[in-house]
Amino acid sequence: MFTIRPGDSGGRSRRAFLRVGAAGLGTLSLPRLLRGGEPADKPWVRDKSVVWLWLGGGPPQAETWDPKPGASDKVRTMFGETKTVLPGVAFGSHFPKLAERANRLAVVRSFQTPCKDHQDNWVRAMLTGTDAKLSPPSAGSVYSYLRGTNHPNTGMPSYIVLDSGNNKEFLQEHFLRGNTHGDLPDAYAPFNPAGVITKPPKPTGPQRKPDGDVTFSPLLHNMELRLPADRAADRRELLRGLDTATRGLESDRAFAAHDAYIEQAYKVLKGSVAEAFRLDREEPKTVERYDTSDITLTCPNFLKLPDFPRRPSMLGRQMLLARRLCEAGAGLVMVENCGWDFHNEGLNPGVKAGLEGFGPQLDRAVSAFLDDVKERGLEDRILLVVCGEMGRTPKINPKGGRDHWPTLAPLFLAGGGFKMGQVIGKSDHEAGRPVTTPVTTADLISTVLRTLLDPTKLRLFPNIRADLLRRVEQGEPIPGLT
Repeated sequence: MFTIRPGDSGGRSRRAFLRVGAAGLGTLSLPRLLRGGEPADKPWVRDKSVVWLWLGGGPPQAETWDPKPGASDKVRTMFGETKTVLPGVAFGSHFPKLAERANRLAVVRSFQTPCKDHQDNWVRAMLTGTDAKLSPPSAGSVYSYLRGTNHPNTGMPSYIVLDSGNNKEFLQEHFLRGNTHGDLPDAYAPFNPAGVITKPPKPTGPQRKPDGDVTFSPLLHNMELRLPADRAADRRELLRGLDTATRGLESDRAFAAHDAYIEQAYKVLKGSVAEAFRLDREEPKTVERYDTSDITLTCPNFLKLPDFPRRPSMLGRQMLLARRLCEAGAGLVMVENCGWDFHNEGLNPGVKAGLEGFGPQLDRAVSAFLDDVKERGLEDRILLVVCGEMGRTPKINPKGGRDHWPTLAPLFLAGGGFKMGQVIGKSDHEAGRPVTTPVTTADLISTVLRTLLDPTKLRLFPNIRADLLRRVEQGEPIPGLT
């Protein structure tokens, strides 16, 4: 939601109040920010960004980055392997483009997660790296609090979620609710340009629901732009709403009386923030390179069981938008790509049907992103994280699916100035358990937060909340990356 409210001539202040965002910007006035309402001088903030691609549902490790061709037919990758440019390292056969770029990846084959299921509390445990029962703020909300909700120059939200709409009746809702800002104010919830508003979980009890609320908002009402999740890929709707809102300001005589800060905030909205969403400003060749809309995904529809509707993949557009948002000042962008839940038990597709779409879209979109950031000189400034909340069982179930398995999960990283072209850790012969020291969720969260923030400088400021400082300092970055 982008909200622009011109001041009135009544008993209130004549100053306009400009807001950007449904949650992540909802309580922040850009004019206040430009006046210094949030200190711009935060030496603990690093000039880096993180794009976290969330493969919701849990991708299978044997069919992605840890194939086991020598294992039994009940265990090994179902579709063969593809050799990478790294000697002795292979990926699943659906990822030839990423195999060609493996020298720019750090593949972790000893990653464990706490998630036994997709429910909100497990997602919270994954995104916080702490005990989810306490409902602490996610790593992204911690970052937003310590950095400030917006970039001080561009007004771009610090923490953004780009949702896919693939599986909003189940996996997507769990992800959005699990991605909570805890006890922090609503301003530090992730900003979702699709207009999806999430609330932190409520205490359980006779009159309380255990989960937070997820509201898919209407599109446009009274200068408030809200784009529903099922139209998130159509950025033209976003731009149309922005144009409507800004035209309303331009025609308002009161706008001429607004002070310089208000006008500057208006220009930020119409300029930097809005511009970042305009994929039509990209070179057509770049858009074409990212485009995955010709690839169809098999996505469960829990309202029409047991049908598996097929929908075009929007992952390429999401990844291109993520790059643009980082360039415009976003710090952490989570790209949600739910649907990797390949049980084949009547509610979800099997591994074969699922990977036919989800594999190629991931291969194309991420490869395009890697090439794009390298060509733009952003390879060391943007860290890419790719994982889901869990892995899949080493053994294929009787229906041709793989079930939940947190003991080993796929993970790779790229860029961020870290050491690439390597495999970190080792799994057993079934790709079921680490045989080296496990890489934990706390390690991953530490890597993300320390990419964005400098804990040694944070310690010098006594007013930093101690619990949030501990969140940055807890754990260690993934061994071998530095």
